[in-house]
Amino acid sequence: MSPLELDELRKQLKELLDLRLIRPSTSPWGAPVLFVRKKSGELRMCIDYLAINQVTRRHGHPLPRIDECLERLSGAQYFTSLDLKSGYHQLRIRDQDVPKTAFNTRYGSYEWLVVPFGLRNSPALFQSTMNRVLNDFLDDFVMVYLDDILIYSKTKADHEVHVRKVLQRLRDEELIANLRKCEFYKTELEFLGFQVSGAGTLPSPSKVKAIQEWPVPTNVQEVRQFVGLGSHYRRFIQDFAALASPLTDLTKGTVTKKRAIVWSEECQRAFDEIKARISQAPILSPPNPHKPYIIETDACDYGVGAVLLQEGPDGVKHPIAFESKKLSDEERSYPAQEREMLAILHALRAWRCFIEGRPYTVFSDHNPLKYFRTQVKPTPRLTRWMAEIELYDPTILYKPGKENCVPDLLSRRDGPECVTNESSMEPQYLYAVKSVQESDWPQFYAMPEDKWPTTYKDLLIKHKDKFVVRDNQVFRMVRVGDKEEERRYVLFARRADLVRDFHYSVGHAGKTTVVDLMVKRWWWPNMRTDIQEWLASCAECQLAANADRKTHHAPMAPLDVPPPFSRWHLDFVGELPTAKNGNRWLLVAVDYATNWCCARAVPVASGEAIANFIYEDLVLPFGCMNEILTDRGSNFMSKVLADYLGRLKVKHKLTSAFHPRINAKAERTNGILKQMIRKYVHGEIHRWDEFVQPALFSCRIRKHRTTGFSPFFLVYGQDPQLPGDHLRPFVLSPLDDSDATLDQAAQGRVPAVRELRKVRAIAEKRLKDNAALDKARWDSIMKPQVFAIGDHVLMRHENKFSLEYNWKGPYRIIARHLDTHIYQLQDMNGNTYASWVHTDRLQPIHIKSTINNPPWYDPTASRAQARQQVSLNAQSS
Repeated sequence: MSPLELDELRKQLKELLDLRLIRPSTSPWGAPVLFVRKKSGELRMCIDYLAINQVTRRHGHPLPRIDECLERLSGAQYFTSLDLKSGYHQLRIRDQDVPKTAFNTRYGSYEWLVVPFGLRNSPALFQSTMNRVLNDFLDDFVMVYLDDILIYSKTKADHEVHVRKVLQRLRDEELIANLRKCEFYKTELEFLGFQVSGAGTLPSPSKVKAIQEWPVPTNVQEVRQFVGLGSHYRRFIQDFAALASPLTDLTKGTVTKKRAIVWSEECQRAFDEIKARISQAPILSPPNPHKPYIIETDACDYGVGAVLLQEGPDGVKHPIAFESKKLSDEERSYPAQEREMLAILHALRAWRCFIEGRPYTVFSDHNPLKYFRTQVKPTPRLTRWMAEIELYDPTILYKPGKENCVPDLLSRRDGPECVTNESSMEPQYLYAVKSVQESDWPQFYAMPEDKWPTTYKDLLIKHKDKFVVRDNQVFRMVRVGDKEEERRYVLFARRADLVRDFHYSVGHAGKTTVVDLMVKRWWWPNMRTDIQEWLASCAECQLAANADRKTHHAPMAPLDVPPPFSRWHLDFVGELPTAKNGNRWLLVAVDYATNWCCARAVPVASGEAIANFIYEDLVLPFGCMNEILTDRGSNFMSKVLADYLGRLKVKHKLTSAFHPRINAKAERTNGILKQMIRKYVHGEIHRWDEFVQPALFSCRIRKHRTTGFSPFFLVYGQDPQLPGDHLRPFVLSPLDDSDATLDQAAQGRVPAVRELRKVRAIAEKRLKDNAALDKARWDSIMKPQVFAIGDHVLMRHENKFSLEYNWKGPYRIIARHLDTHIYQLQDMNGNTYASWVHTDRLQPIHIKSTINNPPWYDPTASRAQARQQVSLNAQSS
């Protein structure tokens, strides 16, 4: 390093040490240091972490797309931007990873205590942290890109609340903002290189100035830099790819960065035109998800382009985004029809997040594309594209080339404008071309007959007498009793909003009520079916549906019947009233084969209590079992119990969460014991633990329906002798201590042991037969429910408040446990649900509707927003 750089190095090392961001290091790792000069002339110290980055596993958290962030600003009028001070340096590094950040200098080695710049995962880690910190605010009134935070609101009052919430959250997380770089309560500000305001989005004035002052490139690297900066604002420039084609051609091939280029007049025109287009870019309106979209596409010899528009409150179509793609050499040779189809496909791919599930129309100046669904023997390439386009279900209309120019009503560019001459079209035509679907043929009655499309002409003539046109509105005549009544015809694009608004206005009434009320007011083909399908896919109705009326369950899978005392089923009863000696819980265990039950009253439902119970009440009297089956309570999942069972080599089987039917053996015994103890206590509930043993004895001598024997008989091979019995007592002959006498006694017990084994075999068979009968009965009543990987489901909402939704979701199934009916779920944010979930807690989602896909709501987020609103109302009052 030069003396100047060494002085700067010593200075910056001292500052970092004083701030306790670094410390001296003896790590075997070590990265080199270099300096880069800033625009201001100052030197910036950089560390080359190339070596460690090559052996670092990539953090999978993605950075948000800037264009998608800006699209969330619809309706916002007030903005605040926050910039975190040295953002990465506000995150500490784990102690074991600190040595890996070491860097070597002339003055020794140092290592970072905080996240430095230059590490592969620094951006992803920081973005993940910020998303976690502000998760419940994201896409509601906050967007985050690394250390830049934008708060946006529709009203000033809301904005003050939103800003306070974000600042409080940053304070809680001990994150510090750089006040000099923050802007508060602005109606217009610069964010991520864009100028955002209530009117829409523009390129940043500082970036526009940089582009305007950009010198003519002299080598390949400078061309790439200019095209890259211009491409950052390509969404503001119609047909950017075709416009920049002469410049991108200069960068083709494997050339060196500094290689000189041949700058032609065509390149200069493209260079000047890009500068002009960016400096005169139109304001892009934020999208409104509640309005239909319009896509206009076109293709030329060099590229394809499209514009996404929406009709504003002023009735004018405003641009939301431009999209373009330069054609490759192969694509330039495509026939005109294929290039036009490629333009549509490229637009649908680019704007899928806008149009999926929303009404939209595609306009093309290539008339044959209207009939792409009915083409005979299309080319293989068209066949592939048509299959993909069908997934988007577009409505494609023809628009003559002279009208298919992008309207730029808000553009600051001088010169003749190219807009659709809507004033020359009659109102009937405007009304008719809003949306054309297969079921929209009645709309053409608003046109003169000579303008009727040939596709529907025969159909229109046939049903002409059933329709009336008045004030440019189409009405269907419907017979009601002995008279005819008018019903207003509804276009396809308006049906979803109509059904949704009507359904909400009548309190989410059921299918019968909504259909009966709507058919008295409106009409369209297949109206009843469309309404019923939409109501079936209503998010609120599905989330609030009665969970107890679920009729689809998994087929019953009976447990195997093990030998006696091989498998015990354990469960807790409680929390019960505190007994005099402090007991509050009853720990119960049932042997599956014999139904023999054991129980112990305990003061605390802990893992230690369970381990002691297993040892003293199960292992010592009956020997070590092979397995136990319990629910997923934290006490049964404790480390103490796991360690104890591990030493015994006992397998621990768990039920799926909130699915007690798997442990029904213990659940039924719990109910019987509680009922018996209730009868014993005679109102003295604090003495309940004194009656556990009498209740157990009563359970053990009861004959079970499934086996036909009492647990006592299956264990001892005889019925108990009860107090008051006058049966002849069983008397054992006196024995001496000789081996011969003992052998005779053992041989005399052989028939009894054989008889007991025979009885247990009968009991085992009855258990299996009864399980098979229960399965047949269950499966005949309940409909089978099996989900596939990728299916979307709702999950029953357990432990909810009284007015919360009965279901929550949606979730996506990402795995199935072997051949069982237990699944692993993932929410829409990509977070995996901690526990595996049984299919009986899941409900399939009805999302697809023929007229629209209704929105989904997260009940947890809704509840949080409701509580915040209550808090705000309380503060304001």
